[in-house]
Amino acid sequence: MVIACTRDCYDTCIFDDNHKPLTLFPINGFTCYRGNMDIKRNSLNRVHRPLVDGKEVETQIAIDEVVKELKRVSPHEVLHVDYDGNQGLLTWYFPARLWYALHSATTDYSICSAEGHEAISRVYGSSFGETPENFSKYNAFVIWGSDPKTSFIHGWKLMKDKRKVVIDVRVSQTAKESDKLFLIRPSSDAFLAVGVLKVLRDRGYLNQGIDVSWEIIEDETGLRRRDVEEMAEFYLDMKPLTLIGFALGRTFQGGKAISLISTIPSVIGMKGGFFYSNSSYGIDFSYLRGKFNKPSRVVPMAEVSKEVEEGKIKFMFVWNSNPVHSLPGSDKIIEAVNEGRLFLVVHDPFMSETAKVANVVIPAPTYLEKEDVVYSYWHRLLVYNKPILPPKGIDEITLMRDIARRMEITDWSVWEDPWVAVSKATGVNVQQLKEKGIARLQDPPLREARVSIPTLERIPKGTVLVFGSHPSFTNSQFKEILKMEPTAFNNKYQGIGYVKSKWGKIKVRFVKSDDVPEGVIFMFKNQLVDLEGKPVNSIVGPEKGEMAGTPLLNFVNVEVEITHQ
Repeated sequence: MVIACTRDCYDTCIFDDNHKPLTLFPINGFTCYRGNMDIKRNSLNRVHRPLVDGKEVETQIAIDEVVKELKRVSPHEVLHVDYDGNQGLLTWYFPARLWYALHSATTDYSICSAEGHEAISRVYGSSFGETPENFSKYNAFVIWGSDPKTSFIHGWKLMKDKRKVVIDVRVSQTAKESDKLFLIRPSSDAFLAVGVLKVLRDRGYLNQGIDVSWEIIEDETGLRRRDVEEMAEFYLDMKPLTLIGFALGRTFQGGKAISLISTIPSVIGMKGGFFYSNSSYGIDFSYLRGKFNKPSRVVPMAEVSKEVEEGKIKFMFVWNSNPVHSLPGSDKIIEAVNEGRLFLVVHDPFMSETAKVANVVIPAPTYLEKEDVVYSYWHRLLVYNKPILPPKGIDEITLMRDIARRMEITDWSVWEDPWVAVSKATGVNVQQLKEKGIARLQDPPLREARVSIPTLERIPKGTVLVFGSHPSFTNSQFKEILKMEPTAFNNKYQGIGYVKSKWGKIKVRFVKSDDVPEGVIFMFKNQLVDLEGKPVNSIVGPEKGEMAGTPLLNFVNVEVEITHQ
């Protein structure tokens, strides 16, 4: 019997029924702090009974309240918000069938990796990159906009004792344990990639024109021409694997940056040579979600809070997600609920920040308490997740079907056997998967790159707020185990004060750090609220990427006001 960690993480660790990580490649018998603490966390901060307006009720009463409010609004005023709180096919994807059958509004699922998937697909036809087996074959790595020492520990293990070059806007833990750091200005990654391609063109590896001058490249990146030439030489000499971080998709013209970065290995004749995310091949997520039923409309995740403020969304159903923490401008969601303009329903195992303000909260089981099928966006192992603890709450599929029954939804997709749906979407024999616990998905064939040099815009000047991963948290998860004061790391200020953008301000503790250069304010993205209880991302606006609409969470122009030293 096996169980898979379902978190939004590259590694997707696999455990035995004693919650010990398996020794199979690439899990290799170890896991992170969070995986080790899951059993302890499982009993903390749980939603034990359904709540309506803060009062405990029976499950059926809570569902009746949901249905009553759902019938009062039009489908285009209903939005379901779900994301990768649990990477199970039966927890995240299949339950969406109810909302597609209702033709409600849906998000564009853009907040994390969408920009990069689209950007790389425009070059290669898909964003699928190197597998763990191929990581082991490389002697060098370029780690671009990522901190795998913190957020990708098994990938980092495979890079041990190999040559490593890092490109980042701060001195990360990964940079401290690598051979070379190129410290660049926020959102200048596209200009650096163009610089590398200019060098390769001059060496005869590319015959396309590049009209960006060295003066502009140096001005935008903060690097000297010889630094860029050194980086190009590293590519030519070492033929490294390039690890492209999700953070890049949240920057100004981040899609263009990712597209250009992914092009470099192909230009120097490498087959493959990059890794971004391998979830783009082998599973028909659209079928699992029931996207053959058309939503009334698609709301960019960057603009959900804006649409709530404008009154376009009147009913929001949330599962597997914590939008008060993750969405830009989420203070607008809180205000709308408090003022009665938005009816908010949350299905969650834990009393999240979104659950705390919801009209209705319904308890859900954790991944330790239910069956599921779990995939990875790094390795190709599909895992049958068998529960090891007694269930609490009501699972996602049962809840959605209870709502569907009361809404008199007869669409076949809501009632299809979920295991049949999983088999159709993955091509895996479910019975064999349950017996063996693990199945391997096929790898796609390698494709040739279509090299194109886009036109780049100059980067807006100013101090930029950026976010990164903390080793002890997965987004908003694990706050039950550890507490952390909202802290803004920078190279100039010490004390209490405000980080201000044109969208608002948050009160934080400023800490001087030599790891953060001038012009950058760095915060860990697990930080939920400021010192006054306001969502940290309330100062993030609705700006989004041009390729897939990803919110620009890592390009927020800010000012600083110190109130207490």
